[in-house]
Amino acid sequence: MKSLVEFFLSKSIFVNLLTFLVILIGGFTAVKMNREAFPNINFDIVSVVTVFPGASPSEMEKLVTKPLEEAIQEVDGIKEFRSASIENRSGIVITLDPDSKNTQKVVDDIKSAIDRVEDLPEEAEDPIVTEITTSRQPVIEINISLKSNDSSIEAEKHLKAQAKIVEQALEDIPGVARISKRGWRDTEMQVDIDPVAMFSKYLTSQDIIFALKNRNINFPGGNIAGNQKEVILRTIGEFNSPKEIETVHVRSNEVGNSIRIDNVARVTEGLKEAEYLDKVNGKKRSL
Repeated sequence: MKSLVEFFLSKSIFVNLLTFLVILIGGFTAVKMNREAFPNINFDIVSVVTVFPGASPSEMEKLVTKPLEEAIQEVDGIKEFRSASIENRSGIVITLDPDSKNTQKVVDDIKSAIDRVEDLPEEAEDPIVTEITTSRQPVIEINISLKSNDSSIEAEKHLKAQAKIVEQALEDIPGVARISKRGWRDTEMQVDIDPVAMFSKYLTSQDIIFALKNRNINFPGGNIAGNQKEVILRTIGEFNSPKEIETVHVRSNEVGNSIRIDNVARVTEGLKEAEYLDKVNGKKRSL
């Protein structure tokens, strides 16, 4: 060891040159090394989400979650899975076996098993199987908000229009793989039924629903309240103004006169119930 130290002390020029060469090679290697600003990391976790509008937690558990769990149990390469059934929604989180040699095959097998489940309710939406990776996390978030706290339909439409402009600009940028958005609310036609007027015409709420469905409206319906309250039903689809719905024929009365929607209900343009309530500095936003 002493002789080695004495050698380097006596050869200072050589040592300096060797040090410079090591730094040069290290810098060149660092520049040429493959690297990613946002590397994709797989967490070996898969989620299965199913939406069943109007279903209670117990119904979700019995009709949706259990059949899916039975299908998932048949797949090899799974460490564990957990589920939660809430109103309108079922969620299953699957943890893959870290010792599995081909996790992508396990994910594909899970998707195939879910697709083979045939006894889900017709009203339930198709299960969405998602592999949890960093590529699904947003790299950047853009917030668009109104200058005021105006919650009118016109303000919501303006906010949505501005968000669409930004969305289109982002889609035109090379390298943008996916854009997700939340915080805006679509418009809908709201039919507020007057029970007194409805009963005086010898109609039921089902008569009104049937008349609207016959006009090819996507009509999810609503909760029917008591005799002294208004009944609010919501329509999504083909009509662009309340006036178009007001003229829908329900049926004819005993003397042959037409009974229309506006005879028993008030139609207004409203906003769908927000799934997210997002704000920036106390102001409503879309992102």
